[in-house]
Amino acid sequence: MRLIPLLLFLAASAFAEDVVVVKPESLGYKRVWSDDFTAPALDAAKWHTDYAPNVHPPGCNNEKQSYAPENVVLRDGRLVFRAERKAHAGFPFTSGMISSHDKFAREYGWFETRARLPKGKGMWPAFWMLPATKIWPPELDIMEHKGRLPRRAFLTLHEKQSGTWRPKSTGKEWDGPDFTADFHTFALEWKPDGLRWYVDGIERHQWNGKADFGPMYLILNLAVGGDFDGDPDAATPFPGEMEIEYVRVWAK
Repeated sequence: MRLIPLLLFLAASAFAEDVVVVKPESLGYKRVWSDDFTAPALDAAKWHTDYAPNVHPPGCNNEKQSYAPENVVLRDGRLVFRAERKAHAGFPFTSGMISSHDKFAREYGWFETRARLPKGKGMWPAFWMLPATKIWPPELDIMEHKGRLPRRAFLTLHEKQSGTWRPKSTGKEWDGPDFTADFHTFALEWKPDGLRWYVDGIERHQWNGKADFGPMYLILNLAVGGDFDGDPDAATPFPGEMEIEYVRVWAK
């Protein structure tokens, strides 16, 4: 009987050795931009609370929220997007977002956030990047999440495809811990020859290819409803919140 615990211990040890937790500093990166959201108000030198003009128009992807600055809250050293079942600007829900368009953009580096995500069907939090040129695609989805699938992260590249406006989408659906129960880090390492996605410092997806997409800016948002996870139902808890501890960028 003593052999079974020993085998389980050895198997767990072997698995642990295969898991490599990566920190950007260990790869030679230095932090060049960040926001830890400890100020009393959102830093207007770094963020807008809406999309760039003519980018992602209201109702895109059949989303049901309107973004409002008052739904972007700084609380206890964290940034909070608050989704409410409250009509606003012709939409049945109100929520929050931030974007660094026309304030910060970069090509290549390590881009990371630490966040706790909301639960419930129709909740669609994301951490992603769009081109500073305002011409889409490409799009780098560092993390997307469906509130009805609390353990699943969507890690995706949408790149330009010749002969059509529709992008070529390459990605992975990765199941891990319950992202609604605690805070986790989501990161993308972007190099000229490819992309690597990390969850809690562990590589979970990679794409290899020419990645000279030009400078891109950051977006964090909590969409409600739409094509990705469907619309909220009676069981979806409101208000829903996406909590963010920090956003950081490293470069070489």
